[in-house]
Amino acid sequence: MLKTFRAVDEAFPGSKWLEHYRTALPSYRSWFARQGAGPRPALRECVDALERHMPELLPMWKHLVEISGADDDDARMLTFYCPAPNLSGCSQAVWTRYSPILVRNYDYAPQSCEGRIARTHWHHQDVIATTDCLWGVLDGMNEHGLAVSLAFGGKTAVTEGFGIPLILRYVLEFCTDVDEAVRVLCRVPSHMAYNITLLDAHGQVRTVELSPFSPPQVSCRALAVNHQGEFEFSQYAMFSHSFERQQFLIGRLTDPLVNIGSFVDAFEFRPLFASNYAQGFGTLYTAVYNPQLRAMEYRWPQRTRMYQSFTVFEECEVVADLR
Repeated sequence: MLKTFRAVDEAFPGSKWLEHYRTALPSYRSWFARQGAGPRPALRECVDALERHMPELLPMWKHLVEISGADDDDARMLTFYCPAPNLSGCSQAVWTRYSPILVRNYDYAPQSCEGRIARTHWHHQDVIATTDCLWGVLDGMNEHGLAVSLAFGGKTAVTEGFGIPLILRYVLEFCTDVDEAVRVLCRVPSHMAYNITLLDAHGQVRTVELSPFSPPQVSCRALAVNHQGEFEFSQYAMFSHSFERQQFLIGRLTDPLVNIGSFVDAFEFRPLFASNYAQGFGTLYTAVYNPQLRAMEYRWPQRTRMYQSFTVFEECEVVADLR
């Protein structure tokens, strides 16, 4: 299976974002309406929630609605407040020795991934991120060296809150370090369980476990997979081999014979690399974020690579062979 990934440089949402929006909109409409119109809050309620929890994003939301000509249903969707459930995989960890880096595998269905790495300058600081939810973030870093990545938390419960990609967009747009990011994650409600791993230019590391009906759990743990706590039995954790991946990462991080190169390379092989694309659990890319260098690397099978930074960002296209 071939999957195209594009690096896009557009400081403020304009023609490039609009082209992406029009291409991706039918799939998002179908996903957003999966449970019918009933469970979705009305537009006014969604806008009120955005203004209450992330008011700094409201002008950008209005701009996106205006340039896209979104009707009430699409405008409501663009708030990503109380969206339909969304399950993904992911393994992520921070190498903390000498030169800290955040490494992650994103595991999901190829047809549901935007395949877009965008450099933006929306709110007075540069952000480079892998995008989702049209203007949200799966993982990324801002010009201050704050890097962030998400992994599904393994629980299928849903509550009132925002899709996590929009919350991570908010983090990268307005936070400068891990402490500020943790405060945002503990304040803004997420609609599902997610594990968020953070690293900043000072070497601070945190993992925040967000779960419906429970307070956020913040730790200095340098890794996250698809369960919460030491081990929480769930069908998804067993299906995704979450516990096995966790133990493997702990071994890699604590083994004195492992260096930074072999640590990153391990994400391209089992048990971290998954190939179950048909069931929506295949590794689509590996991302490596280096806050000290303000640079990142993206990896795909067959040694396909992309290197970007805040100093040099080049628009390009990569066709990944996912087997």
